[in-house]
Amino acid sequence: MRNLLFASTILLCLPLVAQSQGQGVRTEHGFRFFNHTNKGGAKTQPGDAVLLHFEVYISDSLLSTTRDIGPRELVFPTADQLPERVPAVFDAVSLSGKGDSVTIYETIDSFLLKFIPPSLQQHKEVRYEIVLVDVTPKVEVEKRAAEEQKAGEAAMARAESVKKDVDKTAEEYRSGQLQGKLTTTASGLKILIVEKGTGARVAKGEQVQTHYYGVLTSGSMFDNSFERGQPLPFAAGMGQMIPGFDEGAMMLHHGGKAYLFIPPQLAYGERGAGDVVPPNAELIFYIELL
Repeated sequence: MRNLLFASTILLCLPLVAQSQGQGVRTEHGFRFFNHTNKGGAKTQPGDAVLLHFEVYISDSLLSTTRDIGPRELVFPTADQLPERVPAVFDAVSLSGKGDSVTIYETIDSFLLKFIPPSLQQHKEVRYEIVLVDVTPKVEVEKRAAEEQKAGEAAMARAESVKKDVDKTAEEYRSGQLQGKLTTTASGLKILIVEKGTGARVAKGEQVQTHYYGVLTSGSMFDNSFERGQPLPFAAGMGQMIPGFDEGAMMLHHGGKAYLFIPPQLAYGERGAGDVVPPNAELIFYIELL
């Protein structure tokens, strides 16, 4: 049965469990928890957004880390949003405030065992090392969500005009009209910068968001974010995107707009991508870096 009283119970019990620095406690769901800093900041409330750095260990083996890709944001769920099996990280966040550095241990059960390499399955616990980089209050999260919804609706309204511009550019590329206007990098990527952007230069590992419209050189669209009204988030320069997309995005500043002409070796190569990108296909992306 889902524990609907989790959020209120854990917050009411904070004076009891928030013991002295370095002294471990048992959380409501039985996890061993240590707050190494206990800076005394306001504890995370349901609906807040927390920005986390975390590392996941079994014994001394590191399984996952955000250190190379930047902190991850988690919107802390309300009581009715909690899963039946409450993960250890939620208890850790409940008992922590901005700037806290904490450790929490989770017993390896049949659910976790499915995600653990066979060589480590003899161990009994997973250890999470977590730093709460920042906490955004629920009211600000809701305000941001409203702004994002408005921006999404604006993006969807632009989808048809973006399509026309991309179709025109793809035709100009096929006919050779863009010769002399393109910059070709050492990797073979060709880029046509529409607006370089007036914001900061994109940094490696930075979490960025971009709207994109992708077509084959024939002009056939295979994917775009405008129709969905949702920009694509990714860590720049960290290999989360195809190489040509990654390289092109890092050549821009925030607010920049560009066309990327990506050769197969910087895209999906000989395999292609499902039924939408054939093998050895050159791709054209129009991107807007937010």
